[in-house]
Amino acid sequence: MLRAVGRFVTSILILTLLAGTAWTGRASVARVGVDPALHAGDVALIQVAAGTAWTVAHDLTAAGATEVAVFDSIDVVSARVSGAALNSIGTDRSVLRATTDATVVAAGGGPDSWLDQFGDASRATSAGNAAIHAPTAWTRSTGAGVVVALIDSGIGLNPNLSANKVVTRVNFVADGATSLDPAGHGTHLAGIIAANGQTFRGVAPDARLVDLRVLDKNGNGLLRDVVAAFDWLLKHRKAFGIGVLNLSIGTRQTSSYHADLLAALAEAAWFSGIAVVAAAGNDGPVGGRVSTPGADPFVITAGSFDDQGTVAGQDDRESLFSSRGPTIDRFAKPDILAPGRRVMSLRAIDGTTRDATVETTDSVPGKPTTTSISFDPTFYTRMSGTSVSSAMVAGVAALVRSYHPDYSPTKIKGAIVGSGRIIVGSPREAVEAARALTATERSVNKDLLPSRLLMQTLARSGVTGSGATWGGITWEGVTWEAVTWESVTWEAVTWESVSWEGVMWETVGWETDPREGGAR
Repeated sequence: MLRAVGRFVTSILILTLLAGTAWTGRASVARVGVDPALHAGDVALIQVAAGTAWTVAHDLTAAGATEVAVFDSIDVVSARVSGAALNSIGTDRSVLRATTDATVVAAGGGPDSWLDQFGDASRATSAGNAAIHAPTAWTRSTGAGVVVALIDSGIGLNPNLSANKVVTRVNFVADGATSLDPAGHGTHLAGIIAANGQTFRGVAPDARLVDLRVLDKNGNGLLRDVVAAFDWLLKHRKAFGIGVLNLSIGTRQTSSYHADLLAALAEAAWFSGIAVVAAAGNDGPVGGRVSTPGADPFVITAGSFDDQGTVAGQDDRESLFSSRGPTIDRFAKPDILAPGRRVMSLRAIDGTTRDATVETTDSVPGKPTTTSISFDPTFYTRMSGTSVSSAMVAGVAALVRSYHPDYSPTKIKGAIVGSGRIIVGSPREAVEAARALTATERSVNKDLLPSRLLMQTLARSGVTGSGATWGGITWEGVTWEAVTWESVTWEAVTWESVSWEGVMWETVGWETDPREGGAR
């Protein structure tokens, strides 16, 4: 009887969600059909009914489509369509929606990036780890036992990344590249997060990495590869012990997070137990410019501050290029700031070491020290942008997760936000790595509603009614206000069975340098 009542109440909840509430009413509803921008010769992303992907792919091939690829676990087919194949899509009852494939590009700027003009040019190098007091945190936590996933351009070789640093690599880009990171962007972020060399250390030097490559040598990629990377992540998160995900990926938010594919994917990772850190974007000081999925209220969104090349915090200022909220859903974002201007990190290389002496600053609060170290300058590069800030915060998340292995993503977010120190002139605070380990958790994600798009997807896949554990929900009144979503046990969800039918495929781009087209 109790099980029957539970199923009944669950049904009411799902029906209420799908019918819309004060929160979800603003979400646009995905419509079945063919994108009018899709023409013969284009690559199409085709959402199909559950279990029909291979049949649709066969029919498209017979109609002259080429480059046909099947993602049967998420019920998506991609193909370069002929005229006949395009007509077939429009009349096939198994097809739910077909759109043109979107392009994604690498985030952030490289040396002499246009982002670098926003600051004191005489102070060319960020203090990096010292500015967030990461070395002080290392007496308690170095990120040991934590695996951080990067969906990016790959992770290349560098002497400051040990041989066993990268747990596994998965390449979703069929470009035949011989380099592990032909664009260089992912290697820079990997170094910020977890470099463990003698001459350069990341925020969490003992954390390990999972490399999910979605960008080609020019820093360009396709939305279908990003979706495939998330699909892999959700299927393999437990096998590889993935606890943190860094997303330096984003596009301008044009709809509520309830109708946004990237937000739904980020939340799927979040609710499966992965602390997701996303870049706020580089669209400047005007409000309402936070990129998605950083605009999602659940994830940890990182903005940039300029540390002016000093350890002292008095001269720190929020970077002018860093995007600010509120979001379309009126959430104040970003959640936290981290260094993001001219931050030094690793370059993907194949060369041999040649010594060169440079100065780096490392310190504990109130006791700055400067030491000389020797390394090959060709192994390093500087980059600006909130993608760099996101990597910094992902490193702090790894420190917290290592120190508190029982922490949920929400507790990790609470610790990071609770660690914040004041930045002059900004309502947003800067992350403090050492303080995050022992900070009183700030209340975060209270009374939030999961993405309607995600819940629709789960409901259509039959996951919500059986795979999820709903016992932690406060059911009195069966109203949204009474639902404690943070108590839901998402670990029981079988993500492999999730069918992404009904998903609205929106334009995706990496938070990009509009003048230079990405990292260098």
